[in-house]
Amino acid sequence: MNKNNLAGTVIGGIAMITLLLLACCFAKEGAVAAETKGKTQGETRFGRMDVADELYKQGMHYAQYGLFDEAIEMYNRALAKNPSFPGVYNKLGVAYTQKGLYGKAIEAFQKAIEQKPKDAEAHYNLGSAYFDEGAFDNAIAAFRNTIQINPEYRSAYSLLGIAYTKVGKYDEAIQILKKRIEFDPGLAIAHSNLGIVYSMKGMDKEALMEYNTALEIDPGHETALYNIGLLYDKMGNTEKAIQYYNRTVEINVSNSDAQCRLGRNYMKNKQYDEAIDAFQTAVMSNPDNVEIYNDLGNAHKAKGMEKEAEGYFSLYKKKSKQGK
Repeated sequence: MNKNNLAGTVIGGIAMITLLLLACCFAKEGAVAAETKGKTQGETRFGRMDVADELYKQGMHYAQYGLFDEAIEMYNRALAKNPSFPGVYNKLGVAYTQKGLYGKAIEAFQKAIEQKPKDAEAHYNLGSAYFDEGAFDNAIAAFRNTIQINPEYRSAYSLLGIAYTKVGKYDEAIQILKKRIEFDPGLAIAHSNLGIVYSMKGMDKEALMEYNTALEIDPGHETALYNIGLLYDKMGNTEKAIQYYNRTVEINVSNSDAQCRLGRNYMKNKQYDEAIDAFQTAVMSNPDNVEIYNDLGNAHKAKGMEKEAEGYFSLYKKKSKQGK
C-alpha cells in the first residue's frame, strides 16, 4: 500500500474503501456461536476471527457513508471478538477523529502502534489527532516517528512543519517545509505554507517569493493571494493590497477576512461605496465578527449617512457586550 495514499486509514480527506458485505453477517455471527459446541479450541478461535472480520467490514462500510457512530460500534464489537485484530484500532481512531473525540482517537492509535510499532500510518494518524487537539509537542514527536519509519511520508512533513510553527520553532519549520518542496516542487500549497513561515519570521522578501511561486503553479491559489495582500497591506501599499484582496474574493467571495481588509483599504482611498459593499459581504459571511459592524458605521459616517452609521454603531456596542 502506498503510504501517501491515505484511503481508508489516514485522517484528512478520508476515502473509505467500498466493501461488498455478505448479506447476513449478523445472522452468521449467531450461527458461528451456535456451531462452536463440541469443536476444538482452534476451530472456535477461527470462528471468532471470522465473525470479527465481518464486523470489521461492516464498520468500514458504515464509515464509507459517514456513519461514524455505527462504524465505531462495529469496530469495537470486532475487537471484543478478537482484541488483536490487526488494523482495527487504526480505523477506530479515524472514526473517533471524525467525531471530534480526539482523546479516544489518540488511545486507539496508541493501541494500533502497540500492535504494530513500525506502522507509519498509525504514527501519522496519532500525530494528526494530537495536532487537531492542539497538543503540538506530542504531534511533533508522532510526525517525527512517522518520518523515521518512512522518510518519504510526504504529508507528515507538511503537518510537522506547521506544528513547529505553532510552537514558535520557525527555523525547524522552514527546514521541514523545504524538504516537503523537494519531494514535490510543483505543489502550490507547500510553497504557500513556507511563505507563511517566512512571513511570521519577518522575512517578507522570501515570503513574497514563495507566494509568487505558488501562484505560478496555481494562479487561483486563495491563500497565496490573500497573504500577498497582507504583505502589501503591511508595507502600506494600498493599491497593491486592494488588487490582491480583490483577486482573493474573486476566488472565494465568502472569504470574510479578505472582504474586511479590502473594505478597510477602500476606506483609506475614500472609496466609501466599495468599502460598504466589502464590509456588508464580510458580515454576511461572518456575522460574529463584531468589528465589521464598527467598520460599517465608519463607512456610512464617512459618506454622511449619519442615521445608518448610528444604527451600525449601536449594533456594534450591543454585540460587543454580548461577547463579554
